Amino acid sequence: MKVGLFTGPRLVSILAWALVLAACGNPPPADTGVEGVVTIGPTCPVVQVGQDCPDQPYAAEMTVTDPHGKLIVRASADADGRYRIALAPGDYRLGAKAAGDSPFPAAEVMPFTVNEGEWTRLDVTLDSGIR
Repeated sequence: MKVGLFTGPRLVSILAWALVLAACGNPPPADTGVEGVVTIGPTCPVVQVGQDCPDQPYAAEMTVTDPHGKLIVRASADADGRYRIALAPGDYRLGAKAAGDSPFPAAEVMPFTVNEGEWTRLDVTLDSGIR
């Protein structure tokens, strides 16, 4: 019995790959996006004159939306607070908050623009609430 080129297991494999590729969409360019460092502060319960109490790196959950609030991507800052998110040129909004379900600490959502061929630098400071 002669089997066609696109039947049986081969057809299933081709369809599966087509679905995977369709779900991937267009990958963001590798040469544009937003990057920076997330910190949290103050970190000392009582800041005193002459006492150094610098903000500390923070592994926050990051969200990037379009200007209308549509989610574009979720990412995380690493343990040193660094993040780098590849994005196509355009206007966006960046949010940062504590990992997990906790709403605090969080930062104000910040608008930013990605230009073609550039990485936009956007450092974020979360308010610890310590006063």
